[in-house]
Amino acid sequence: MAKRKNKQKYAPTPNKYLELLSEELRGEITGQKTISALTREQSEILRQEYRIRSIPICWGIPCDELMFTKWFTNFIRFSSMPWDSFVTTESTYLPSARNDIHNKFIKDTDAPFLMMLDSDVLPPPNIVDILMSHEKHIVGGWYKNKSLHKGPHPIVYDFYSESDEALNWIHREEPGKGLEKVDGMGAGCWMMSRELAEALGEDPYDMERGTEDLVLCKKILDLGYEMWVDWDITCAHMGVSWV
Repeated sequence: MAKRKNKQKYAPTPNKYLELLSEELRGEITGQKTISALTREQSEILRQEYRIRSIPICWGIPCDELMFTKWFTNFIRFSSMPWDSFVTTESTYLPSARNDIHNKFIKDTDAPFLMMLDSDVLPPPNIVDILMSHEKHIVGGWYKNKSLHKGPHPIVYDFYSESDEALNWIHREEPGKGLEKVDGMGAGCWMMSRELAEALGEDPYDMERGTEDLVLCKKILDLGYEMWVDWDITCAHMGVSWV
């Protein structure tokens, strides 16, 4: 009877960049953690070849009862890291859902950024790296509304006036260019710093004088923080049809 050949064990080729990274990541990952053992060139090689992001984020995803297949297949391209955290909710009432995510980000995670991403918004796969590179307290991509009778327009706004009953905004008719400071935008795709989230406090979303995202935008303006949109990050907005 022929003897079975021993299976050759797979031994991966050592990679000096990954070895340096593993040494750096043996300690606890914190919001201030950087890959100090790597040069800028080595970090760029890691980023390009392995898409490794050393700074953790919290993914905040308010979900409806359904999840679009296109959204899920797009999301798995984002290369979330093992040290990221996730907060989601099945609530269909957006102020409640966003407040739940916001509060859990503050209380239950130590990530320096909250990436709020609605389950009907499809951003490009490199969105986290781009938004983080801007070094803003709140910055996001943009998408159009799904209103058919008004026609789709960017969900980005200029503040107009306020009363005890309502906040009044004027929406942009056309997208701008590059990174721009704005007064308000939709919360379906933005990154917020921990500093701003803690400054807003618990349960900052409500619909007493408008939609929950624009009410929050006014609170951000009143706190003296700046809000930014990156017009180069164009997102699809899904529904029965999508724009």
